[in-house]
Amino acid sequence: MKLDRPALFDLLDLQFTYDDEKRTCQIECQITDMMLNSLGTVHGGMYTYIADSAMGHLAIHNKQNPYVSLELKTSFLKTAHQGKLIATARYVKDGYKILFMECVVENEEGEVMSVSSGTFYRVEKR
Repeated sequence: MKLDRPALFDLLDLQFTYDDEKRTCQIECQITDMMLNSLGTVHGGMYTYIADSAMGHLAIHNKQNPYVSLELKTSFLKTAHQGKLIATARYVKDGYKILFMECVVENEEGEVMSVSSGTFYRVEKR
């Protein structure tokens, strides 16, 4: 299934890759000034946005059907102000109507920046 690419994906220059064997979706992006909060570190909403996008795209890639977020939780473990973010989404529980997924966001040194979990609901194609 192909969906329109949101403008924010292009603005953030999100690069998507999929590993069909491991059933993961990975997003990489450079940290830019527009991602920073007033303290000069990556805003927590950016970690959550990237994680939600990776989990949602993993569902679309494998299921050929859109899923919407029912619930998201993000734990912020470390902060950054430059470099690259790498988000890797995976299934925790794969179902038909309901999916439970996790996404770990790391910096380019492999340090865990945040961990998100989410519950996703299948919506019918239009």
